[in-house]
Amino acid sequence: MKVNSSRLAILLLAAGQGSRLGNIPKALLKKGGIPLIQRFWQEASSLNAIESISVLGFYAVQIKPLAKQYSRVVTNQQAEEGHGSSVRLGLESLHTNFDLLLIALVDQPRMTQASLELLIDALEGQGDEIDALVPLCQGQRGNPIVMRRRAVLDILNTPAQTPRQWLDQHPKRVCFYETQQDAFIADVDTPDDIKREGLELI
Repeated sequence: MKVNSSRLAILLLAAGQGSRLGNIPKALLKKGGIPLIQRFWQEASSLNAIESISVLGFYAVQIKPLAKQYSRVVTNQQAEEGHGSSVRLGLESLHTNFDLLLIALVDQPRMTQASLELLIDALEGQGDEIDALVPLCQGQRGNPIVMRRRAVLDILNTPAQTPRQWLDQHPKRVCFYETQQDAFIADVDTPDDIKREGLELI
């Protein structure tokens, strides 16, 4: 990442039920013997974020002891309401004077420090009219996404709005960053995904 990089906050979403996996916590699936939530925060550690938050929901009791080693933990008590409620809670929990916010998903086992830096540097290199960056691989939107502070404040000033809704409503302020790195679209939703990624069950 650039030497004079912006002040970064990181929001990691790990609140899901994992229903298509038979109701298991994705955050605790292991790759190379390391739980996915631990792998993410280890990869992100060199980014020197000024604020790091894990949003938990389902299985919070099991995940929290590990998550709190690397981040502040907030728990969505209405996790059954879905992804939007968890990301909104995460945004409302931010309290630092960050410049950029990276919003990541826990079930992307190929994510690396270099992948995260690529997105952050790409947004920092955009003109002032661009407030968010979304990776685009093989024509598919990916994750994580990166947003400037003013976009996050826009969302927070609009009751119940989520980043996805903001992105759809402000296309001229969004850079869809084309990349061949399929790490940005490789997630874990089904048993086949677990096999493909070589993950171990808890």
